[in-house]
Amino acid sequence: MRKKVLIDNVLIGDNEPIPFIAEIGVNHLGNFDRAIEMVDKALEGGSDFLKFQTYDALKRYDKSNPKYKEFTKLLSEWQLSKNQEKKLWQYAKSKNAKIFTSVYDEDSVDFAIELGTSAFKVAAFEITNKKLIKKIIKSSLPIIISCGMTNIKEIKATTSLLDKAKVEYILLHTVSSYPLMHEDSYLSKIQILKENFNCPIGHSDHTHGTIIPPLAAAAGAQIIEKHFTVNPKFRLSDNFFSVTSEEVKRIKFDLDYVFKAMFSPNFAKNDPEKFMRDFKKYSE
Repeated sequence: MRKKVLIDNVLIGDNEPIPFIAEIGVNHLGNFDRAIEMVDKALEGGSDFLKFQTYDALKRYDKSNPKYKEFTKLLSEWQLSKNQEKKLWQYAKSKNAKIFTSVYDEDSVDFAIELGTSAFKVAAFEITNKKLIKKIIKSSLPIIISCGMTNIKEIKATTSLLDKAKVEYILLHTVSSYPLMHEDSYLSKIQILKENFNCPIGHSDHTHGTIIPPLAAAAGAQIIEKHFTVNPKFRLSDNFFSVTSEEVKRIKFDLDYVFKAMFSPNFAKNDPEKFMRDFKKYSE
């Protein structure tokens, strides 16, 4: 039996409904009121989880990264103050939102615990950051790991640390391109991950629109993540390929439809073959 993972009273794994994560991230562009609106709209659309980003812009990227200055400047502009983050989390929790966050440095792990995160997300470019992962492990909270820009060997090097510490985890197939063309989604990798790891496998989608999430679910994904926005006309951050509240409703409907079609939870009760069973022949 494949392991299941419980996050904030939501069970994720085989034969379980497929939850949707609204990745709020930095699509608020540093505007606190917009961040509040994003919480409201994401929940209005039916999102099962909200995911924030908790970080110190100056520590987010290695200084050896040739893109360090450019992206540090942007992330500094979009970073909420700690006081704003606390207020945002308090507001989301007052709306009964289930929240977790991505972290990129060790101090942010401590702050996320203080905020009350129910799990941790490890971004694709942090999967080989053992120092950060070992810090997260100390929390004993479930970990969701994006598996872009990596391979089975690197993933196993990380999951072996989690297995040793008996920390539960979920792996998300993803392709680290923003935005991603539909035909580059490589959804068959979901099964490759399932063959190699005894944990729930999900998908983090970076394509335009709502087409890929139900296809990923049909390919075996057990949780779906997608970037969320209240204004796809914004060209900064990931807003322009993110989904709106109405699109989340569509995705939720499609995921429920796929789940019912795949697992047919009422099959025995409905007995759709009852009428035709009289025609069944037996012989030796």
